[in-house]
Amino acid sequence: MKRLLCLLLCSLNALFLQAQTKPDSTLSTLTFVDAANLQVINKYHKEPNYNRLPAQYKDKVRKEVWSLSLHSAGIAVRFRSNASTIGAKWKLKNNARMNHMAYTGIKGLDLYALVGNQWQFVNSAIPNDTHNNERVILSNADTTMREYMLYLPLYDGVDSVSIGVNKGAKIEKTTSPVMMAPKPIVYYGSSIAQGGCASRTGMAFTSILSRKVQTPLINLGFSGNGMIEAPIGEAMTEIDAALYIVDCNPNAAADVIYERTIALVKQIRAKKPNTPILLVEGFLYETGYFNKAIHPIVQKKRTELTKAFQTLQKAGVKGITYCKADGFIGTDHEGTVDGIHPTDVGMERIAAGLLPVVKKLLGK
Repeated sequence: MKRLLCLLLCSLNALFLQAQTKPDSTLSTLTFVDAANLQVINKYHKEPNYNRLPAQYKDKVRKEVWSLSLHSAGIAVRFRSNASTIGAKWKLKNNARMNHMAYTGIKGLDLYALVGNQWQFVNSAIPNDTHNNERVILSNADTTMREYMLYLPLYDGVDSVSIGVNKGAKIEKTTSPVMMAPKPIVYYGSSIAQGGCASRTGMAFTSILSRKVQTPLINLGFSGNGMIEAPIGEAMTEIDAALYIVDCNPNAAADVIYERTIALVKQIRAKKPNTPILLVEGFLYETGYFNKAIHPIVQKKRTELTKAFQTLQKAGVKGITYCKADGFIGTDHEGTVDGIHPTDVGMERIAAGLLPVVKKLLGK
């Protein structure tokens, strides 16, 4: 009996997986448009790709940073459509896999619709676990003309993206000013800022925050490599930003945080004398409540960042703000996947912690 039950469960699981990866025949009836011909947002350069840094930085940043910059974290496509069916095709650079993050977050797509003045999740495009992916995202919708936003993968890059609609439906560039402000937030950080380990691409806290303040956000989170480095500072100063945020404590060693933070802030100030800069300290990792070696390291990093902030203030540098991270992932100890990287719950909490500070600095 147990063996029969086990075989039945295995068969059902195989059928489920087959259903998830089998191409939808509806896709063949859709008319596809290259996303590059719509509006690509949350990307600061004009190159015809979905990379986060322009090609000139390949020889300026470390190879690890360049590789991560090819991930499309935070980048989204804006469009308007009256389609009853919407699908997507996307070609991944790597078909990446990780053992602590859902494929929908690593390499899927997330569709949002503007409802009133707020962004509402529609559905995810689940990847097929191949380089070439295609998926129907929305079916049986009414034919109201709506504003949409499609988030690209967080931990993989894309060589191409196209969006499909049913026959006779319109798909065109947006006419709404929402999330189309000329000055974005620029967020420099670690794997957490890049989006690890959100279950889907729209749930990175950086993207949640962007939607909450209705402001584009350039995601410069680099997994394991947010090291407060001058080449990234150079890229940041190329962006006419509404706000610069530096959140590199998770990756930078304690003994470099003080000097590198001062250097980075001065580098930004030399080119952007009036744009606000927000320094964010790291939150206390859940692993550290039992592993007693962890929290002293986090606290040491916080101390070094605080010292840098105070030194900059004493030197007369204006427009810098320090953000404490206590309670950023809650107090119930349930906000992470692995004690460090947030779940969707943790991502929501980080965004909520940053929101009042960011709104104030943006004048909202």
